[in-house]
Amino acid sequence: MLYQVTVPKAAKSDIRNTFLWYYEKKKELGFTFESYFTKAIASIKTNPLKTQIRFKGNRVYFLQKFPYGIHYRVKENRILIIAVFHTSQDSSEWTTR
Repeated sequence: MLYQVTVPKAAKSDIRNTFLWYYEKKKELGFTFESYFTKAIASIKTNPLKTQIRFKGNRVYFLQKFPYGIHYRVKENRILIIAVFHTSQDSSEWTTR
């Protein structure tokens, strides 16, 4: 089945802010984060149900090499990216999205 991925503004902001944070530390690190994020999205699209449900129907895919989780929901053939959060961030921020 082909899945369509939707990334709302709030999640796009999460991704951009994370990229910029790593990029400011070291340019290559920003691009490495981007690469791992892209691979994670491809993996989610291939089999979005492989990660367990964590909270109210939301799933979390954890990036390799970076302490971030991609929080998403699956409904029929659509994947909604809710947030991209550091694993130490307060979950109350993304649960209201």
